[in-house]
Amino acid sequence: MEAIIAAIVAEMTHRSISYAIHKYLEMKGPTEGMRLHDLQRLLLRARVIIEEAERRHITSSLIAYQLNMLRKEMYRGYFTLDSLRTYGQEELKDKDHGVSNSFTLSKFNPAKRHFFTSGNAFMEKDMDGVTHREKELQQVLNNLNEIIGDMSEFTIFLKNYPLLYRQPYSMHLILDKCMFGRQMEMDRIMNFFMLVDPTSTKDVGVLPIVGPAGAGKSTLVAHVYNDEKVRDKFTRIVLITQCDLKEKGLTTLEDGGVVYYQHNSLNEDERTLSIIELDEDIDEAAWKSYLASATCHASAVKIIITSRSNKIIKFGTTQALMLNLLPQEAYWYFFKVLTFGSADPKDQPKLESMAMEICRGANGSFVGANFISSLLRDHLNGQHGRMVRASLRELSKKRTPTYAPVIVNETNPRYAWTIATNEYFAIYPCPESFADDMIPKITLFDLMYGTVKCERKFEVLALKSRIPPYKNYMYTCEMLKSRATKMKAASGSSLI
Repeated sequence: MEAIIAAIVAEMTHRSISYAIHKYLEMKGPTEGMRLHDLQRLLLRARVIIEEAERRHITSSLIAYQLNMLRKEMYRGYFTLDSLRTYGQEELKDKDHGVSNSFTLSKFNPAKRHFFTSGNAFMEKDMDGVTHREKELQQVLNNLNEIIGDMSEFTIFLKNYPLLYRQPYSMHLILDKCMFGRQMEMDRIMNFFMLVDPTSTKDVGVLPIVGPAGAGKSTLVAHVYNDEKVRDKFTRIVLITQCDLKEKGLTTLEDGGVVYYQHNSLNEDERTLSIIELDEDIDEAAWKSYLASATCHASAVKIIITSRSNKIIKFGTTQALMLNLLPQEAYWYFFKVLTFGSADPKDQPKLESMAMEICRGANGSFVGANFISSLLRDHLNGQHGRMVRASLRELSKKRTPTYAPVIVNETNPRYAWTIATNEYFAIYPCPESFADDMIPKITLFDLMYGTVKCERKFEVLALKSRIPPYKNYMYTCEMLKSRATKMKAASGSSLI
């Protein structure tokens, strides 16, 4: 009898404790694991909506704007999810090595420094007992919940737009061959072509595009003049680069440049699109002369002028388009898809953590993302990732904590070492331009992996872009005899 009573008491005690724990958890709210599960579910829904929208030809600016907002929140969500997951891996590793539970930022992990607050502030709680980590996760969840909740009408209207005729591709193949993250900017330029100045006897419009080096100005305008709708609107499309300006100046419509497209029709007035790509500024007198010449030869003239300098804004007849580098959340999404392709990053947590670190160091460079991702995806494992990271750190050691490409010159080369053979080489600008059938056979990829043996100075192909304007990025390299030779040469000179 005593045994039965003891068993009943034990069972009642067990149930009481379980009930108390369950009620406590309900009062406390969802755990971080539950929130991460909710985030993954919301991100999947966002991806489905976005992929369906990208299959259709959307003409409404309001629908396009709403789609762009959803994209931004999706990028932020994936960045948050991946950051928390890689942080969790580092936390477990630190515990295995007896490191204090307080979060200590890695010297070489700027990705974590950007996402999390530094030092113990990361785990500090506010007056409500909520940490920075919990706040960030909850904010992302709230934003995604709100924007997806408003998508019911969006999905209904979406079905009214026609499908684009293209083969279905995996996302990594699309990003490898298409412009990324500039849909709103493309729409802005297309709207510019539709504008007509009612106060002028001629349709003249100038759109300045200003942005830092590597932001993708040339890529954006190349996608513009390759668009069939643009070619149908203009009878002549002329491209003028900085080299054309240096050789022939800019005074008349016929000076320099390349006629990319010309449609001869006696029944139509000439409508000209001029695209002028500058590194810096342009002389105001030359600009006025060119504008006068252009308006004399055509009934309608649209000019897109790009530069790194804000000074070209004064030449615009409409508000300038400011082209900034991608936000880090969008850039990480781009970099991750290029690096891992169809592979699941969760299968390689150490490599994913290193990829986030390297991505942050690439500083928003599209060229850097394409080149570095090609190095990483050659062998998707942690050991290879550490070798690539070590080589990239050497490139950036004495200049800046980023891996982004910068301008080099004859007196200020950059230095690197091969991943396989540990040999050092100097990188100089390539003084020549080559036709497509004459570009160097040796690639920077081959050189860094030591698959080719070269001596003295030679040209290498760093990257061949597969999207307009299909630019070839080339350098001149010189092998150095030893590390000591390299260190002596590098004294007082900057590395990548």
